[in-house]
Amino acid sequence: MSSASPSADTVFSRVRQDLACGISLLTRIPVGWLLTHKQKDATAPWPLARSIWCWPIVGAAIGALTGGFLSLMEAFSIAPLPAAGVALAAQGMITGAFHEDGLADMADSYGAQTRERKLDIMRDSRIGSYGVLALCLSILIRAGAMAAFPAAFLIPILAVSACVSRAAMLWLPRLLPAARPDGVARALSPLPRMPFIGAQLVAIAITLGSLVCAAFYREGPDGLPHALMVGCVVWVSAGLGAALVGFSARRQLGGYTGDVLGASVSVAECLVLATLTALFQN
Repeated sequence: MSSASPSADTVFSRVRQDLACGISLLTRIPVGWLLTHKQKDATAPWPLARSIWCWPIVGAAIGALTGGFLSLMEAFSIAPLPAAGVALAAQGMITGAFHEDGLADMADSYGAQTRERKLDIMRDSRIGSYGVLALCLSILIRAGAMAAFPAAFLIPILAVSACVSRAAMLWLPRLLPAARPDGVARALSPLPRMPFIGAQLVAIAITLGSLVCAAFYREGPDGLPHALMVGCVVWVSAGLGAALVGFSARRQLGGYTGDVLGASVSVAECLVLATLTALFQN
């Protein structure tokens, strides 16, 4: 019994560190409470690549919080569209607009002709007209879609879209080389196989669990096949969004960067939410 305890403690501490790494990367939530004293005092870099298994979980939590906040506002008779705008602002406070920054930077890079200049623009903190346009379109699509969903389904839908978009993002560092020899994206190369598989399985479980519960609430047991079909549509939409961004990054930049990963999440989430609106059109 005593010989098993250190091993169990080690696994638990690794899980806590992975969660702290994922949460600190994808949100602005303090994570010191998750770390052991030894981990707080350590000087070694955090295991960014090892933590990818929990990124879909963090994404689902962000989506669920956004959906819960939006549902609460609609319960107080706030109109759906302005409520969606406020909910997105609250989400931006949680995430630090991390993915939106990547979307804007990647959009701005299309104004340059050479690969080197594109990468320089993506490091520039200033935003150009392409970046502004990309952000406006992203907010418009997401807010419009969120306003179209019934309040009862906001939490599962937004949790699934945020979860799947982050799982789809991980295919880029899995399939593409890093465009730079440094930066956050470089820390993911090569992407470890088991955490990657774990992330995909976690995302599938969250997707099926959320959609099955929503379908059962809406249609009873007869809605379960419908939930499976919607799950497939969600994954295809997210995969298409990530693939489009990945193809463009490979062609324009020669690989992926942290901004490319953020852009893929934004595009994938927009496609998922826009596609899901078809379920609630009469």
